Amino acid sequence: MSPGAKNPKTKDSSLFGGGESLVGKTIDRFEIEEQLGEGSLSVVYRAHDNESQGTVVIKIIHKQLLASIKNLKKFEQKLRALMALDDPHICTYRDVVIVEGRVILVIRPMVFESLEDLLSKTGHIGPDRAVSIFSQVAEALESALRLDILHRDIKPSNILILDNQKFDDDIMVMDFGIAKIIQDESAEHKSDQYMTRSKETFGSPLYLSPEQCGGKKVDNRSDIYSLGCVMYESLTGKPPFVGKNVLETAYKHMNDTPRPLGLDPSMEPVATRFEEVVAKCLAKDPDNRYQSPEQLRQDLELLLTATDTEWANSANLYKEVAPRKKRGQGGGSSGSKKRGFSIESAIWIAGIVLLVGVVGFWSWIILKPESKKYPAFDNNLLWNVKVTGKPTPVEDFGNKEEAAKVNLQSIERDIGTNCREYADALLALVTLYHESQHWSDALTYGRKLTQTTERLEKDGQEGPCQLSECYRLVAYAAFCYGAFEEAVPAAEKELELASGKPALNVSNIQCLRILGDIYSRQNNLGKATEVFKRFFNLAEIEKEQRSQMYWDACGKLADVYRRDGLLKEAQTTYKLGIDWWKAHGNPDTPWAPRALYGYALTLHAQGDYKGAEEALKEATLLCKKVGPVDPALQGAIRKVYIDTLYHTNILHAISVQLGEGEEKH
Repeated sequence: MSPGAKNPKTKDSSLFGGGESLVGKTIDRFEIEEQLGEGSLSVVYRAHDNESQGTVVIKIIHKQLLASIKNLKKFEQKLRALMALDDPHICTYRDVVIVEGRVILVIRPMVFESLEDLLSKTGHIGPDRAVSIFSQVAEALESALRLDILHRDIKPSNILILDNQKFDDDIMVMDFGIAKIIQDESAEHKSDQYMTRSKETFGSPLYLSPEQCGGKKVDNRSDIYSLGCVMYESLTGKPPFVGKNVLETAYKHMNDTPRPLGLDPSMEPVATRFEEVVAKCLAKDPDNRYQSPEQLRQDLELLLTATDTEWANSANLYKEVAPRKKRGQGGGSSGSKKRGFSIESAIWIAGIVLLVGVVGFWSWIILKPESKKYPAFDNNLLWNVKVTGKPTPVEDFGNKEEAAKVNLQSIERDIGTNCREYADALLALVTLYHESQHWSDALTYGRKLTQTTERLEKDGQEGPCQLSECYRLVAYAAFCYGAFEEAVPAAEKELELASGKPALNVSNIQCLRILGDIYSRQNNLGKATEVFKRFFNLAEIEKEQRSQMYWDACGKLADVYRRDGLLKEAQTTYKLGIDWWKAHGNPDTPWAPRALYGYALTLHAQGDYKGAEEALKEATLLCKKVGPVDPALQGAIRKVYIDTLYHTNILHAISVQLGEGEEKH
């Protein structure tokens, strides 16, 4: 989140027990101007420093975390020791101020956005940018390790991308060592405060290592695992492990294997190399991971440019390492050997006690598989046409087909193929195959119809239909048959031939739909956007007469925007269609739940969980009203609805997940 941004969305500090916002107040020498963000440890503000007469960024540690500090002076000394961290990729502290029962860490002013902010807008990043960002993060971990300092809380919100007015990324990592200091200086019987009041630590353990989840001792390889989780999410758009709740997520970290990254094969060998690097970071056994951030950084820097031979001979991921038998190797090994639990031990043990004592039954029931199973649903195919491939029954089809073929053969034998009669017979056969959805035959005879019509027009004769219509028939048959490589040029040819004719006709609209569908399937979002914009512009002109076509155009264009990370444009376009649908009396149509689901995905990606909840609630009700709805879509709506409720109303989320809180009319 950028400190220079105007009117940032301020999070409710009560989520972390921080109390009221301090914006507009003066604490000691700091006039607090703007809240920039909040995490499990602190709230970040932009402030005016009356001592230096300049702008600074300050982090104010949550008061409830200070309640159990045994010796505040010693706590301050340890925080000041973090000022010794001197690396261009580490967000260091200029000063530590303790006043009015608050601990304030002073940071130099900077304009930035977090990796979390970036991913919320783009969904994911490419390999080149990932190498740039994560090699710098590894360098920061490497520098801290020299002072025996672990991070313990690597996650996207702690990785800052500075606004340097350049075309490359300058990275800084925030919050080194603070969690460890709080643990060390807290009274043992108060350690559960950190867990129970920290939503990010307890509620979203997406980046914790297996040893953290199991309450075991950690060293620098735990940070490497956490960074592997962040790399996985940055490249794919999703964390490697997400459970229904904190315990299931922890279980997945300790036991499950993540899905492959699935990077574009055209990027080989980079795709395979990244797969290997991330997999090594995410090894369950620390001995099987990179043993230092330096090893990881070296492989990242080698990944994009090395030849296959250089990669095979030089990459650290192929080098065998001796397992560590003793503590004291790498960061996090110092400290008293008598201390039996790390902060992660306290977090997970207290978490289990809390869940068993208060909601044990609910935990058990949530962890079991849902009683109602739904097919998998791909959000990227939300608006793509599903072709069943099953022929449609046509009365007396066999006799009609035989008669049409006999007629065609007779004309070919008696008159030839370069005549209107032959074209008429071909069109009759093509029409029959389209009606019955025999797409292979429709495509075969559609090609012949197109060739015959072209010959007739060259000879100055007219065919039974315009040449553009012949190409439409070929494009549609090829699309339904799955021959996209033939459907695309045929549809483009139809649009080219129709360019001098009235803009809005059935052929044009169908070919735009075909092209947009294929380009979006192929993830060619630039071309898909271009095509669906043409469709939208045509539909907008006629929306009074053709409402359903306008709704369809809005949904298709909006979702390409969503997939391309243009969330504001997606939100606006989805809302145009939904508002027009509502203005026409909310008719029961399968379009509506699909559009509301896409709209909700767009809001959810922007953090508007309340808006997403309302859209998904309406979509759930409509699935029951509009008749048969794709079961996979119903399952996807339910899944995202429950996930959204966990952000807005956790008790209702549990109720819906158990099937007791289903939305009713």
